[in-house]
Amino acid sequence: MNKNIDIKNLKIAKRYSQALAQSAKENIDEVLCNLKTINEAIFDNQELKTFFLHPVISLKDKKETLKSALENKVDNLTLNFIETLLDENRFSIFRTIFELFKKEADVIKNKQEVEIISAVEISDDYKKQLEEKLKQKLSKDIIPNYNLDENIIGGLIVKIEDKVVDLSLKSKFEALKRY
Repeated sequence: MNKNIDIKNLKIAKRYSQALAQSAKENIDEVLCNLKTINEAIFDNQELKTFFLHPVISLKDKKETLKSALENKVDNLTLNFIETLLDENRFSIFRTIFELFKKEADVIKNKQEVEIISAVEISDDYKKQLEEKLKQKLSKDIIPNYNLDENIIGGLIVKIEDKVVDLSLKSKFEALKRY
């Protein structure tokens, strides 16, 4: 699972991400871009991260800093959403919300992230064919992530959310060993 996902707050974060996704349907790409900017600006900067997560710093100071930093840089929906997280003392789960929002945005845009693992580099022609087959099978646009793992010996492993299609030689050899 993604290291930015806080398992213990997953249920709460999912509610926030779903609510934001429903509100942002018309401009989902803009909100996604804004959230990515906020994620990088605050959580990749240790001083800002500490400032926004510090319990002693007042909510008023956090909101003023947020407004001065983001006003006219992000849309009102995103700014209001971040203020709501601060008001509800949920800003600490922003990264989890952001990761879940990306998945919600993919659903709205009818896209599916797919991990494809092979033992050797796959040719561009084969990638194109594979992506087209997956697109037809899933009835969604595909966002492929190709990875190499020489331990699978040959073939492919395709991961779609929590489903795994293991067509690797390693799994076939292991199946033969059981007989």
